Amino acid sequence: MVLHQLCGAQVSRGGHVGAGGGDPDDVRAGATLLSDSITEVAVTRLRHAVAAAAGAAGLAGDALEDFVLAVHELVTNVVRHGGGSGRLRLLRDAVSLSCQVTDDGPGTEHVPMALPQPRTPGHRGLWLAQQLTDSLAFDSGPHGTTATVTARLPGVQSSG
Repeated sequence: MVLHQLCGAQVSRGGHVGAGGGDPDDVRAGATLLSDSITEVAVTRLRHAVAAAAGAAGLAGDALEDFVLAVHELVTNVVRHGGGSGRLRLLRDAVSLSCQVTDDGPGTEHVPMALPQPRTPGHRGLWLAQQLTDSLAFDSGPHGTTATVTARLPGVQSSG
């Protein structure tokens, strides 16, 4: 995943990253809705699983499609640039869905968030993921990178 070192940094459009763990019935504490390995052969299956779980959690229409596409871009980055394998974890808290995508790559120092020149092939996945979700955050180190995208659930208000 060319999700490089930007330890603790967050690129955001006003979203909030949900908490993980906790009792699946207690969305205030955070619930893991999906946890699975990322491999090249799993990309399509993961896209369908994320769509089903995010839809069941309350995302619908354009918001659902945007979130699924953003996660798909992160998953394909794992396969293409992040060592070829990793882990996906979809979380729900009281107000949002978050998807953590972790790779097994070496990490790096530069996160290419800007839209490349029109004639430059590729390199649009992270920019697209940022545009399609409420937030995109990175954490990278020598043993991998985690990218987290978050989408606010419709009809819920933040308590903070």
